[in-house]
Amino acid sequence: MRVKFKKWAVDLIKESSLNQLKLEDPNIIEEISKFIGKSKVFLEIGPGKGQFIISLAKKFPDYKFIVCELNETIAGICLKAINDSEIENVRLVCGDFFKLGEIFLENHMFFEGIFLNFSDPWPKRRHEKRRLTSDRFLLQYASILKSDGYIYFKSDNEEFSLYSLEQFKKFRFDIISETYSYTELVDFDSKTEYEIRYNDRRVNIKRFVMKNNSNVIKKEEELV
Repeated sequence: MRVKFKKWAVDLIKESSLNQLKLEDPNIIEEISKFIGKSKVFLEIGPGKGQFIISLAKKFPDYKFIVCELNETIAGICLKAINDSEIENVRLVCGDFFKLGEIFLENHMFFEGIFLNFSDPWPKRRHEKRRLTSDRFLLQYASILKSDGYIYFKSDNEEFSLYSLEQFKKFRFDIISETYSYTELVDFDSKTEYEIRYNDRRVNIKRFVMKNNSNVIKKEEELV
């Protein structure tokens, strides 16, 4: 998602603490633990304007959801939507996903599932490391997911989808489902802004669900 700089959105991120988890907060571990409690917690990386996570959080009020976005403008837009919705089971992290992952890993906290919705495909080969399904990201996912946790992937980009599926297989995730024309919304899912906007244009959406297991690669030296 590419958007122009919006000062109000960046100011909201910097000035408000409502529904935010700030990585630089010295009490971040306590804040995360307090938010999660004994609930199942899920992560979305790249939440866009927040439509997906807000809708899902309303459907599953007993679950907790964390969204992670590096871009301050996008994060601010998403945070405003979360605040306006008045839901209480979503927190936004504006910052580096890997820093968030380190906090979870070091404190033995794990996600039930990770959502990757219409991620930037970064089609040029020199940008491969930026893809959310590249080796470095999958290594982190494998480490911060519960042993039977899931990755939920959606994209309309053919090449990126096939690349991602091969990546999941390379890392030995169990492929639970492969849908190449996703039209019937399953219960544990919601529509993104993109899906709502282009619903009548017959955009061909790919949706894959992967499950973590004891054979999944978690160390770089295990990669062939």
